[in-house]
Parts: sequence; C-alpha cells; structure tokens
Amino acid sequence: MELVRTAVKSLAQKRAQLSLTVCGIAIGVFSVLVISIIGGAGETVINGELEKLGFDCVTISAAQEELNTLSGADLPAVNALEEVALAAPLSTAIGRAVMRDYAGEVLVCGVDQNAGRIIHLELKNGRFLQEGDVAAGANVCVIDDQLAYAFYHRANIVGKELTVTVDQTAETFTVVGVVDGESSALKNLAGDYIPSFLYIPYTTHQSLTGDPAIHRLFVKAAARSTPEEAGERVASFLNRSSGYRNLYRYDDLAIQKDRLQSILRGATLALSAIGGISLVVSGLSIMTLMTASVRDRTREIGIKRAVGARTVHILLEFTTEAALLALSGSLLGILASGGLAAAAKALTGLPLVLKGKTAGAVLLFSVAIGGIFGVYPAKLAARLDPVEALRYE
Repeated sequence: MELVRTAVKSLAQKRAQLSLTVCGIAIGVFSVLVISIIGGAGETVINGELEKLGFDCVTISAAQEELNTLSGADLPAVNALEEVALAAPLSTAIGRAVMRDYAGEVLVCGVDQNAGRIIHLELKNGRFLQEGDVAAGANVCVIDDQLAYAFYHRANIVGKELTVTVDQTAETFTVVGVVDGESSALKNLAGDYIPSFLYIPYTTHQSLTGDPAIHRLFVKAAARSTPEEAGERVASFLNRSSGYRNLYRYDDLAIQKDRLQSILRGATLALSAIGGISLVVSGLSIMTLMTASVRDRTREIGIKRAVGARTVHILLEFTTEAALLALSGSLLGILASGGLAAAAKALTGLPLVLKGKTAGAVLLFSVAIGGIFGVYPAKLAARLDPVEALRYE
C-alpha cells in the first residue's frame, strides 16, 4: 500500500505530462474493445439468423434423387426415434403466383405444421399451416408480407385467393396466413434472386409438382443426443427402409454454423491483435516518460537511497508507477467503450455488449505491458549511485 500511495503521489505531481500517455493507452484499449464488441455482436446476429434458417438442425436427403422414396408415411417413424426431437419435411419448387393484376416468381415450399419451429417464421396475420391442412392436402398457403403488399398494398390479405403455377400445372390457393418477410433470414439471403416465399402443405406440393417424394428432412436432435448421432440414426433407418445401403445421407448444418462462427472469431481476433499494437506503442511511451522521470528525480532517488531505501524498493516504486499509469488509461478506455456500446445498442437495437471477461483480459494485458515497459527505467533508477545522485543538479 505504501508503494501504491507513493506512486500515486508521484504521478499526481506531473498530471500535464501524463495526459497524452494516458490518452494513448485509453485509445488503444478502446480500439481493441470496440473491435471485440462489434465482432461479438456480429457473431450473435449471424448465429440467430442461421438458427432461423434451420442451421441448428441436421438435413436428410437422398444422394440420388431418382431413387428417393421418402414420403409422409416415414415421418411418424422418424419422429419416434429417441435421438430425434423433431423431424419436418421440406420440398421446394420455383413457381409463378398470380393475383389480380400482379404476377411474380415465388419459391413454393412444401412443409408441414412444424415449419415455423424449423425456419422460425414470424406470423403477422392469420395462422400457420395446421395438421388438418397437411392430412387433407388442402389448397391453402402462407405467404410473406412483401407478396401481400404486391397484391393488395397491405399485409392482411387472409382469405384472398391466388393462382400458383408450377411446370404448367396451376392450382388456386386460399391465403390463411401472412408472415414477416423482412425478418426471414432466408428472404434476406435469397431475396435478390427469389422475390417471395409461399408455404403450402407438402402433400399439396406433391400433387402440384407431380413429385411424390419429400426432398429433404430437417431433423432436430433430442436433448440427450448430438446432431451427428441424430443424423446417423435417421439416415441408417431410412436406408434400411429403402433397401439401399447408402442412399440417404445427412448434413450437419450445425457444423457449418460453427465453421462460420470460427471464421468470424478468427477475423475478430486478428483485428483485435492489430488494435493491440497500439497498446505496445503506448508501452513505449510509458517507457519514455518514466525514463525522463528518472532523470528528473535523480536527486530524490539519491535521498531515498541515503536514508536506507534498497535497490528493490526503487525498482518496485517505478514499476508500480508504470503499472498504475497503464491501469488509469485502461480504465478510461473501458469506460469509453462500454458507454459507446450502451449508446449504440439503445439506438440500433443490436446486441452490442462489452463482456466482462474481455474487458478484464484487455485490462490485465495493458497493465502487464505498462509493467514490462516500466522495468527498464526502473532498473535505471535502481542502479543509480547514491552519492552521484545526491550531487545531481
């Protein structure tokens, strides 16, 4: 405590000289933390969007489409497997939707009543598809609000009818629900190529396209199973049912999500390391400042040595001053980055959060840098000859 008190007193006597050094440290810490905050927010947003796309699932598909016999009759058995929490079908086809005086391309998705639990659709009006719609092969559909606006210039068009054409086959559908197209990650990723999405029962999709097979299954693993275990179990079950050895395969979308997150973490770490260079530069400024302080306090050091201060005391005093200098700049940088993150989160709604572990790690690194670069001037002070120091003017 005496070391800390003496170091604070010495630093307080030269506030004007310290201001630039403290600001340099604060800017370095601020830049590293802001990069970390932005990277963390990006990872959170991407993770959420990928989960909306079903990237927390395993997909099951046939290696050869012409041999695919996956049908609705297989769904109860797949859902009954202990490794499976939920299995939902998805079949797709490009079609053309016509209503009033508007016609446009749509991606026609054949799904069941569990589609909202896989793709995470946000319902705005009406209802989702129900089990009865799927069982009856009903001509009902759920559309996104952008398609609704194109038809009627409003979102709620529940009860209206539209005509969907796929491969020369046309059917009339009744709109039973409208979902938020802007909040759909699938829409955001493919919106430039596919204007809108239209969801119909997969049984109706089969009759519309003339294809009796389900293109793929989305499978969520049970709590006690991993996605890999669930994928292997379902693929093995379907292969036995089909009579082929390796017809059905699984793709673990969670692995793809993890790989993408690893890339993002690596980029954030690289940028943070670049920002950390400024902390090293700040360490050099600490060393320069403390070296000048040794020269200015030579006589003071001589007096301390004359009254019994040992070499280790002088060494610890100057090292403590350097560490406190780094600590004060680091705290200023942490406060600034935390305040900026809170303000930006309030304005944009993005998950911009300063993590305590990250702030603590940067703080320790900065203080360590200050201590390391303070060792040289501390050694200069500790090695001064007491007699020569007393005679220094």
